[in-house]
Amino acid sequence: MRHPPYHLRPNKAVDRLTFIEAIALLAQVADLSEYTYYSLGGPYLEDCRLLYEFHPQISMVSIEEKEEIYKRQRFHLPCGMLDLKLDEFKSFLAQYEANDRKSIFWLDYTGLEVGHFEEFKGLLGKVAANSMIKMTLQADPRRLKPAKFREKFEALMPNPSVNPPATTLDFAYLVQQMIQIASQQALPGDMPHVFQPIASFYYKDSVAMFSLIGLVCPRAERENVKAIFKNLQFANLDWQQPKNIDLPILSTKERLRVQHLLPCKKGAGKVLRKELGYLIDDDEEKTEMKLEQYAEFHRRFPYFMKATP
Repeated sequence: MRHPPYHLRPNKAVDRLTFIEAIALLAQVADLSEYTYYSLGGPYLEDCRLLYEFHPQISMVSIEEKEEIYKRQRFHLPCGMLDLKLDEFKSFLAQYEANDRKSIFWLDYTGLEVGHFEEFKGLLGKVAANSMIKMTLQADPRRLKPAKFREKFEALMPNPSVNPPATTLDFAYLVQQMIQIASQQALPGDMPHVFQPIASFYYKDSVAMFSLIGLVCPRAERENVKAIFKNLQFANLDWQQPKNIDLPILSTKERLRVQHLLPCKKGAGKVLRKELGYLIDDDEEKTEMKLEQYAEFHRRFPYFMKATP
């Protein structure tokens, strides 16, 4: 029952805050008060806390199947608007009816199973138009056996006769392609709705993870939706390769030292390395890559502070 402290991990935090920004743009599609957010929030409910902070008009529901984690959720309840449910997600999904009310789901899985794609497909067929779905899956190629993977995910792979790639980027892209195929199976071309991708990332969070945000919208309104979400930084509207999040661990003092140089449009890694005057990784190249990431994501990089209760 051990859970990693997701609320303290910068890569996950950036992914989470980008989701919040995508929801802000969703307000151009429909009134946010018309939405209900459904979370697999774990013991800390950090996503629900953030959502209440930025978009308090959205109703929230958290689904948790383990009773002890459910008790911890009751302890960490961030607001009175969040409804905690002790239930298996599969069972919850079987009973879920949109009733024309728009939904925002975060399918925040920690593994990579066929059942996760089946739940995603089932959800696509149930949600109301202009509902948003975010899906997070494990994307670590080191943890799989190629032949077994091909057999297991044959129906979702673009080419089931080819072994899955060994690099994290290529494997994360394969997972994205599998989500795309699943969405097309659930919403084929003759259906009135389509699953439109909005943004996708891969990052390390104990293990490599992949995360994608998309919108179930009327097929006839797809271009209008793309026009709205093109304003999201790091948008991925055409199923291109996901963007990597690989933030460095910087002290508050280091962050303050380079803050006056941001935003930095060109050569940020080199500029910030020179400002610091030392390496934060094995060599100059790795240091500059890490600092380039910081320059890109610094506005979403959380501050962690020690406090005495």
